[in-house]
Formats: sequence, structure tokens, C-alpha cells
Amino acid sequence: MAKSKAPRRKFSSEKAKGYYELNDEEPTFAARYLGKTKVEDNFQPEKGLAISARCVDKLHGLLQSKGKRRKVSLLISSNISRGLTVTEQGSKNELCYKLFDIAFCSTDVRNHTIFSFIAECDGELQCQAFVFKTEERAKAMCLALSEAFTIAHGEWMRKRKREESRKGREEITADT
Repeated sequence: MAKSKAPRRKFSSEKAKGYYELNDEEPTFAARYLGKTKVEDNFQPEKGLAISARCVDKLHGLLQSKGKRRKVSLLISSNISRGLTVTEQGSKNELCYKLFDIAFCSTDVRNHTIFSFIAECDGELQCQAFVFKTEERAKAMCLALSEAFTIAHGEWMRKRKREESRKGREEITADT
């Protein structure tokens, strides 16, 4: 039996409802692409939820008249230079957002099936939005991206600490 690419939901008496255990190193999610819009406001992380909600509302208003949204797959990697890869189904078009370019991610305040993130692209901040079939999938996507940030940050800190340690040893050997 093939291994599922979806997150496995795990319930536990110690954990609150909604605890997810990602069973793949690079989980993949299927969604429909809502669109992207330029972030007009001056971005501050503490206002990310409000800015993201305004961008999603703008996208939702623009796309109400259009038909079906494109199907995409979202691949999350803890590799800091890969981050989040968006692939349109049925084509080879890939957009890759590096983890250090992503400033904020969340599910929408009013519609919890919508996942959005704010990232720097071509020198400007853009909000990308995706619609999932269920609220749980959107939350899992958000948690998986958050976990990728945590893993990448930990690896970066360990690498930085090793480099500082190596420089310290080199200075000690140079002094003797």
C-alpha cells in the first residue's frame, strides 16, 4: 500500500483537538489557487492576520465572477532555500517560495478553509491564497509550514553555533 502524502491526524488525551503529526518529511497538499495580490499596507508581523484577511477579501471579490479555480499541489520543505513549492496540476509550472522570503501564514479569519501566506516576490510583498476542501486541511497546511520554519531555524542556529565554535578554536590555535 502506498504511503499517504496527507498529514495524519492524531488524537490524544494529553493533546488538544487539532494536533497533527506530519508523517512525511516533505508533506504535499492539494488545493485550489485563489490568487495573489500585492500587499499595499506597511507589513508588521503583529498585523499579519488583518493584512492577510484584507488581501483574501480583495481576492475573493475579484474572483467571484470567474469559474473554477486552478488545482495546485503545495509541497512543504524544511530546506530553507526551497520552502514552499506550488505546482499547477497538469503542467510543469512551479513557483518556489524560500522560507526566509515568507513573512506570515495563516488560515482566513472568516473562512477557515482558506490558507494564505505573505511572501516577498520580485521585491514586493504579495499575499497568495489557496482554498482547501476542509478546515482541517487548511490548518494542517498552516501547521506544516510553521513546523518547517521551526526545523529550518533550528538547523540554521546549529550551523551558526558550529561556525562560531570553529572560529573560536581557530583563534585559540592561532594565538599559541
